[in-house]
Amino acid sequence: MTLDAAVGFVFIALSVASLYLLVAIGLSIVFGSLKYVNMAHGVLYLGGAYIGLLIASREQFGGLLSDYGTIGLGWGFVPALILTPIVIFVVGVAMERFLAKPFYDRDLLDQLLVTFGVLIAAQELVAIVFGRTGTIYPRPEWLAGAISLPVIGTPPGMSAASTIRVLVVTLTLVLIGVIFAFFKYTDYGLAVRAGTEDSEMAEMLGIRVGRPFLLIFAIGAAYAGLAGVLGGSLFNVTNSIGMEIIIPSLVIVIMGGVGSLRGTVVGSLLAGLVFAVATVVEPSMTNASIYLLAIVVLTIRPSGIFPSAKIGQ
Repeated sequence: MTLDAAVGFVFIALSVASLYLLVAIGLSIVFGSLKYVNMAHGVLYLGGAYIGLLIASREQFGGLLSDYGTIGLGWGFVPALILTPIVIFVVGVAMERFLAKPFYDRDLLDQLLVTFGVLIAAQELVAIVFGRTGTIYPRPEWLAGAISLPVIGTPPGMSAASTIRVLVVTLTLVLIGVIFAFFKYTDYGLAVRAGTEDSEMAEMLGIRVGRPFLLIFAIGAAYAGLAGVLGGSLFNVTNSIGMEIIIPSLVIVIMGGVGSLRGTVVGSLLAGLVFAVATVVEPSMTNASIYLLAIVVLTIRPSGIFPSAKIGQ
């Protein structure tokens, strides 16, 4: 394998891992801290992809919008990256208040059925409004081709690393650093960790855990919304992408260890790696490869790679 091919392979693996991680990290935090299984998290990814598309460009959609010509603001990719997480953050606040909170004390099966139903309903609603035809994000010129740095141009071996994949990986690294710092160094992060350990005792000590839980739920939503924009720049945007991302992401959370951010990171990296390998060796097995990986990992470590009851580990 040439250096260019090796670098290209690595960035395919890392970019796929980044998308899974941005979605899975919200699932892991909410599942680990609130013991809430939120399959509707896929709606946030789906919504992020379509909201970002409407912000970035003007498109001819199918469905109910087919009679209205081109729809969208046409502001470009960067405004979509900035504004979409803000919109999805607000959606996440509403989702926590009206969908999640009433089910915190219910059985996991109740949570699973309700949120899974919300995801299916949302996908069908998107299909009715936007149609079922896949759409590709328009990329600006600076995201076309391989990475090129000022003065030095394309570094050796990087001619196979597409600029968009490098951007996806870089943004994910920054955001993961932010969420780890949030839990370790902020009062809200410490409140979430305390509430995770013993919410009743935390309340008795004067720590209001409801507000920090709401904030972290909304932050996880914003991450999923941003992942929708980034995923839309790599793959087709269709009404079914919410389901396509949420099942593997939940598998990654369980494989990494529920409630362990470190485990979620490692699980996402392994998932991206096997996805990239399957793409090269047997493309028809790309979707199944993650589940096969989970079978192997959970057979060896039934509690996950880094089992932890503490958010932030």
